[in-house]
Amino acid sequence: MATAMLLALLGNGLRAQAPAAEQAVRQVEDRRIKAMIDDDFAALEAVLADDLTYGHSNGVVDTKASYMATLRSGKTKYQAIDRALSVVRLYGDTAIVTGTATVSLRGQAAPFTLRYTLAYVMRDGQWRMVAWQSTRLP
Repeated sequence: MATAMLLALLGNGLRAQAPAAEQAVRQVEDRRIKAMIDDDFAALEAVLADDLTYGHSNGVVDTKASYMATLRSGKTKYQAIDRALSVVRLYGDTAIVTGTATVSLRGQAAPFTLRYTLAYVMRDGQWRMVAWQSTRLP
C-alpha cells in the first residue's frame, strides 16, 4: 500500500514536470526560429548541439558547422517560418517535435511547406537540437 502511494505521488510529480518541460522546448524552438529569420548566428549556435545532424528536404545532410557556414555565407536566408500542427513528445531528457512549417526564403518566389521531425536533448541544463529531418510537401 505504501509503495503504491509513493508510486502514485511520483507519477503525479512527473506529470506536473511534463508541461513545464514541454513549454521549455517550445520556447527554445521559438528562439531557434527567430534566430534563423534574424540571422542571429550566436543565438542559433547556442541552441544547436555540436553533433547536430540536419537533414534537408532535398536530401542534403549538414553538420552544425556546415549548416552554420551555409547560413553565414548568405546562400540560405530565411524570411519567414510559419509552423503548424507542432507536437512535442517528451522521453526523459529527450524531446521529439513533429509538425509542418511553411518556409519563405529571401530571393525565392514562392514559399514551400515541410513536414518535419526534430530532436532535442537536455545537456548541461539546456535543450539542444541534435537532429532535424524534413520532407517537402506537394
